[in-house]
Amino acid sequence: MKNILIFNDISGLGNCSMAANLPIFTKLGHYCMPVVTASYSSQTGFGNFLAQRNDSVAEFCNRLIANRTPDAIYVGFGNDNGILTALTGIVSEFASKDVYLFVDPIMGDNGALYPVFDGEYLNNMKRLVPHAHCITPNLTEACLLADIDYQQLVSHKHEPTFLATCGEIFGDFLAKTGAKSAVITGIECGKLIGNIVLDGTNRYFVTNERVEVTYSGTGDVFSSVVLGELLNGHSLLASTQVAANFVEKAARTTSCTDRRFGIEFARVLNLL
Repeated sequence: MKNILIFNDISGLGNCSMAANLPIFTKLGHYCMPVVTASYSSQTGFGNFLAQRNDSVAEFCNRLIANRTPDAIYVGFGNDNGILTALTGIVSEFASKDVYLFVDPIMGDNGALYPVFDGEYLNNMKRLVPHAHCITPNLTEACLLADIDYQQLVSHKHEPTFLATCGEIFGDFLAKTGAKSAVITGIECGKLIGNIVLDGTNRYFVTNERVEVTYSGTGDVFSSVVLGELLNGHSLLASTQVAANFVEKAARTTSCTDRRFGIEFARVLNLL
């Protein structure tokens, strides 16, 4: 069992972020040490959400780690520039210690930053990522981190070699970002969904059949499984395959067709 210090938001509706982290890490045998970055009445896709940031993130963290030392840190939704800057300061203090840092750089999709973020948030994320042992950006976030033209890249998305093209484009991604390893997630390739695994000098591809409905929270579920499996001693490639299979199965068994309510991953937790 590993102790995971978790920084993420929590939403009353959406079945995402911290609501995904806690059951998955627990099911995989780990001890959760959650610090909420912000509370949302519902995930931002609902539009009429109420948000309350946690201005005491650092103090919450200090009081937690005074009683239990983390083996790993998971950073998810940073909420705003102030919170993300605080998180960067916290994780930098663990840089010289044997603590595994995992960052899911949640900040954009479909080629752009989420409306709640700006260019300074991206710059702050670029300062955080070099501390990480592993990051799991989606295609948009990977392009933002590496200063790659997303629109030019996806202009080739209907070509049968699109995933391989992305692999070439992101060949120096680790050098550009400073992360030690990465999984670039959710790359649509016709009837498949692909992930690029960058582990040191090695590059792998993991593909699954694509589910037509894109649910809220799939990224949180995916990254939680990857980190949980890594901490159980599995390779990054094997962890990614388990996560991809789990998300596909969860999406196929989700009964609610309104994507905003999130993926019903609890239906298949027994698979982990």
